[in-house]
Amino acid sequence: MENNTFKRIKIVKKTVFRILEILLLLIWLFPLFWMVITSLKYENEVVTRSFSFLPSNPTAANFIKAFSSTNILYWLLNSVYVSALTMVLTILVDAPIAYAFAKIRFPGRNILFWAVMAGMMVPFQVLIVPLYLQFNSYGLINTLLSAVLPRVALPVGIFILKQFYEGIPDALEEAAFIDGAGRFKIFIRIILPLGKAALTTVIILSFINAWNDFLWPLIVINDSIKYTITVGIANFQGTHGTEYSLIMAGAVIASLPQIVFFLIFRRKIIDGIAMTGLKG
Repeated sequence: MENNTFKRIKIVKKTVFRILEILLLLIWLFPLFWMVITSLKYENEVVTRSFSFLPSNPTAANFIKAFSSTNILYWLLNSVYVSALTMVLTILVDAPIAYAFAKIRFPGRNILFWAVMAGMMVPFQVLIVPLYLQFNSYGLINTLLSAVLPRVALPVGIFILKQFYEGIPDALEEAAFIDGAGRFKIFIRIILPLGKAALTTVIILSFINAWNDFLWPLIVINDSIKYTITVGIANFQGTHGTEYSLIMAGAVIASLPQIVFFLIFRRKIIDGIAMTGLKG
């Protein structure tokens, strides 16, 4: 009798949790769904007083207009360039730093590590003025490179990689040292191959971070042909009035690359986080 009662309670709890998960998922997905259905409506159907949730006559006219009357294709290419370069440079910077923090003993290591972690708590808005003055003195204003460099060192990426590298047995390094390998060779031949899952996680985080960046590219890029996709879509409102359906179509176009990117590598994200000990 007690076993049956326990099983019923367990089933009820599991059912309640599943219902809550579904509700939370629907709440999270609703803005995306709203964005898509609005992009398929004519503008007069969006601003009308009579509310209709689904488009009465779905159309792709907003997407056609976005590509034909704006520089959205250039903006997409610019964002791809910025995000791809940011990914490469982030790995080149974060991976060696994380390895040094995890495996190399040097004075002030812990203090320096927590100083890097403290960088996550500093709002980027605080750094805008000094960064702008610095980039202006280098002649990098109004270049795509200026949108890349401030996002290269990713503190959370250093943390994820450090957590993973600390889990690699020291015996592997010691055996490599006995065979005559140096630090650089050990890092390239042993540490990096073993850390593919963590590296993939950092790559995806850096891509999404760079792709969604808005404020800094808005400040440092003046030429409309050099806009990233987030800045370009924000200018839809000024260029074409407030055409909500067109803005939503641009938002859908901007979202597709990172959604596809995430779906392709979602398993790697889960594996990377699990292997770095960041599970809740």
